[in-house]
Amino acid sequence: MKIASVLARLGLIVLGFPLLLKAQNPAFDSQPSFKDGPYIFYEGETVIARWITEEGLKEDTLDAGRPLMAGPGFPAAFDPSCIQLGATFAPDPKTAFRKVERIAAVSDIHGQYDLMIALLKAHGIIDKENNWAFGRGHLVVLGDIFDRGDEVTGLLWFVYKLEQQAEKAGGKVHYLLGNHEVMALKGDLRYIHKKYRYTMARMGMSYDQLFGKDTFLGRWLRSRPVAISINRTAFVHAGLSRQLLEMGLTFGAMNDLFREQILDQPEDSILADPYLAYLYSEDGPIWYRGYFEDDFTRGQAQWILNAINMKHLVVGHTSFSEIVSLFRNRIIGIDSSIKLGKQGEILLIENNKFYRGTLNGKRTRLN
Repeated sequence: MKIASVLARLGLIVLGFPLLLKAQNPAFDSQPSFKDGPYIFYEGETVIARWITEEGLKEDTLDAGRPLMAGPGFPAAFDPSCIQLGATFAPDPKTAFRKVERIAAVSDIHGQYDLMIALLKAHGIIDKENNWAFGRGHLVVLGDIFDRGDEVTGLLWFVYKLEQQAEKAGGKVHYLLGNHEVMALKGDLRYIHKKYRYTMARMGMSYDQLFGKDTFLGRWLRSRPVAISINRTAFVHAGLSRQLLEMGLTFGAMNDLFREQILDQPEDSILADPYLAYLYSEDGPIWYRGYFEDDFTRGQAQWILNAINMKHLVVGHTSFSEIVSLFRNRIIGIDSSIKLGKQGEILLIENNKFYRGTLNGKRTRLN
C-alpha cells in the first residue's frame, strides 16, 4: 500500500504529508512562487515575524519600539500600525449589544478576499481605500474565513484591521467562530487550499502551529465568540438546536466553553463530557443545519426564538445562491456561496428592516 494511502487511513495526511515529503525529497523545496503572511510568533521574550515572498521565507525580530514594516510579501490589508505586540486579547464578556442603528452581516467567506472587499465597498461599510466607513454601525463576520480559498491570511489581517478602526469610530466588528475556524485551530485540514500546504512546508510547521496559542493571530482567534446578539437579533455560525437550548447554556457559557475547553483540548476529553460533546457535535452551534430541512416548522423556529428571548436569528454555514428568509425573517440564512468566488450577498439591517445587499450595491427588502 502506498504511503499516502496509509497516512490517509490513519488521519495523518492533513498534518504530516507535506512535511514528510519535504524531509524525504529535497526537490519538494522547489515549490511554486507565492506570497503568504505575515505570521507573528511569541518565542519566549522574543517576537518574530515570518512571511513568504517569491524569493522565499523572510524573518524579522520585532520589538515595541520598532514595529514590523510592510514588505513585498504582505497582503494589502496588513496595517502595521494596528499591531500591538503586547496585546492580551482578553475576550469580551459582553454578548448582547443594544441600540445599534445599522448592522451588516456576512458569512462563509472562505478565502475570497476580493468578493469580501467588493461587497463591503458596494454598501458603504468600507471606503475606496478599504478602511472602515460604517461609523457607529456593527459588522458581523459570521465565521468561516478559513479554508477553500487562497486569501485566508489576508482576510484575517483585514478583519483585524477593521476591528481596530471600528472601535475608534464608535462601531464594532464581531468576528464569530465557525466550524472551519475550529477545524483549523485543531489541525483538521480537509478543506485547506493547497497554497497553505506549501506554507507549512516552507515554515517547517503544521497549519495549526501557525495559529497556535503562541502566535498573534492565534491569540486573537481564541478570543472570538461563538454567539452574540445585537438588538433583538441573535447571530451564530450554524444554528441553535432545540436540544442544545434545553441544556440551559447562555451565549456567554457557550463562548467560554469553546474558548476554554474545546479549542485547545484533545477530542477524547471533549467527547467524554456530555456538554462539550454536544457543543462539538453536528447539532452544536458551529455545525447545525436543521433549520433548512423540509420538516422544520414555524412553531419550532418560534420555540427557539422564545428560548433565547430574540425576535430573529441569523446564521451561515448552509449554502444558498442568495440570502434566504424563513417564516417572515424569524430565521435568516446568509451563506450566499461566496466560497465559490463568483457571487455573494451581505445582510443589512436598518430600523428593524432586513435587506439583501448584492455586489452591484442593490438592496432588496426581505419579508
